[in-house]
Amino acid sequence: MIDAFLRWLDRIAEDGPLRMFFRWITAMFGRRMVARKLIAGEEVLSVALHSWIAYVVPVLIGIVGLILGIVWLPRAPVSTAWFSIAVVVGILGYSFYKIVDVARDRFVITDSRVFRVWGVFSLKEAEMEIVRVLDITVDRPWYLRLVGSGNLVLENAAQEQGLREIKLIPRASERAIAIHRRRRRMMGLLGDDESGTEPSESSVPRSQHPRRPRPVSARRYR
Repeated sequence: MIDAFLRWLDRIAEDGPLRMFFRWITAMFGRRMVARKLIAGEEVLSVALHSWIAYVVPVLIGIVGLILGIVWLPRAPVSTAWFSIAVVVGILGYSFYKIVDVARDRFVITDSRVFRVWGVFSLKEAEMEIVRVLDITVDRPWYLRLVGSGNLVLENAAQEQGLREIKLIPRASERAIAIHRRRRRMMGLLGDDESGTEPSESSVPRSQHPRRPRPVSARRYR
């Protein structure tokens, strides 16, 4: 225990307290969860956090707690002061918990699989090999299209799967295209160049060439 404390002091001396605090905050909000899940040599193609719309309800709950603390708490009777404080602290604590819960929920696309990590106290993980993804459904209701978000539904041959529905992520269509492109490349249907173009089709008449959509590059792990 003393050795661990001394190593912690050495890290503070090398990196400084502000950098250590920043690392602790990023680890708290899920970045370390992704790094711990990766294996040696695995390349992250995209990391999808929840869209800002997922924070609306927790933030509104926190605002209600602040209003109660500012307006109602000073006027509460002395006999119920502890109860009033407990109510306000409970509302603010629940709001903070939900914000952290949303921030730690991440959907990751790598060069070999897709996985999701989430949870605050009880951590959960679910993954699927990209070659096992048989169908991808993109659900973009009108209210999510206004904020550039959507839902992904991944299907495979298994009747029960841990990774199926990914809700409220930005650029859902681009994530689906990135998974589809990587799956085709792993199956040998695409070339190895980074542009994502298919193998040469010089043997096929030009009139029979299908039109290809402009490739959308997957974002790198931030």
